Amino acid sequence: MDQDFLILNIAVFGASALQAATGIGFGIIAGPVLLIALNDGSAIQISILLNLLIAVILTPSLWREADRRLLSKLLIGLSIGSPLGLLIFLSMDIIFLKAFAGLAVVFTLILILRGTRALSPAQQSDTGKFEQISVGIMSGIMGASLAMPGPIPAAWMSPRGFSKETIRATILLMFVFAYLVALALQYGMAGISAESFRLCAVLAPSTIVGILLGQSLSSRLTEQTSRWLLVIILAATAIILFATLI
Repeated sequence: MDQDFLILNIAVFGASALQAATGIGFGIIAGPVLLIALNDGSAIQISILLNLLIAVILTPSLWREADRRLLSKLLIGLSIGSPLGLLIFLSMDIIFLKAFAGLAVVFTLILILRGTRALSPAQQSDTGKFEQISVGIMSGIMGASLAMPGPIPAAWMSPRGFSKETIRATILLMFVFAYLVALALQYGMAGISAESFRLCAVLAPSTIVGILLGQSLSSRLTEQTSRWLLVIILAATAIILFATLI
């Protein structure tokens, strides 16, 4: 168990650093590691709690950089998608949950690799309302079922020319709402054990140290570096998830 705790602390440290630097990464890295280590649905709940901690710490300094018009559409979609995500969580056993997580990561990777279609700021804000809400719905489904609401909107925003600062700020602000909703749904419908809260407390210091490191790195990462770093992490995560199904 000591070895498992060491692995989990390393995972949440690296994942929180990446999330603080780029806006996403915690659910992609720590979520699968928690699933593999704990082998039950409590891994998703712990990931939700730690993600909420990261979002609450980071968001006060990011409000000015977010695209608030897009954020409002994403939040509408999240309100619709989150209950659907909880139904997926409640209906799947751990094997199917891992497979679903792997497929979601692969889908996100494909979106990022499709190429860049840079849009002007006006075009970014004027992309279809239905399209933006649909991205929010998919994000809500991913958030409530897998504690991964960030990859879909990030993969949608990146090819459209949003700056890494705007992507980071918009997604991290979205996380506060997404994880509060996911946590309320999980607590009300599935229940969260005292052991899950205890493990969160154990992992919180590593998470906070990772946040501090990620904040110091955020200004040093270029757009291209952030994009390819995400691609590498997504590919490795998908491989690990599918390998655990064998």
